Amino acid sequence: MRRPKKDRSGLVEVTDLLEGALEQLGASGDVSLFRLERKVRDLAGERMSQAIVRVRLKNGKAILEFRHPIWLNEMNFLKAAWLQKLQKELPEAGVKSLDAVLAKSGPEPKE
Repeated sequence: MRRPKKDRSGLVEVTDLLEGALEQLGASGDVSLFRLERKVRDLAGERMSQAIVRVRLKNGKAILEFRHPIWLNEMNFLKAAWLQKLQKELPEAGVKSLDAVLAKSGPEPKE
């Protein structure tokens, strides 16, 4: 026999609470970038995700940096479909285009 569901009025999801706190601290862009990277890695699957060094967002362009040119080539075939999915599922990220590049060795770029 199942228990009756408790009334959850007045409760707030933890993610909503954290987003509000981050917005007040001026770090709301970090949350959307995190969501974007997580979604990209979900779309990529396990093997391709391991080849992604980082995901950046600059002026509406999502930039995926890959370790190896083979994955870069594969991404060029998937780019249009992924862009549509990202725009549909993460409209708050404001992704207008998607670009895949080969990762450079050395320190992370400053923006």
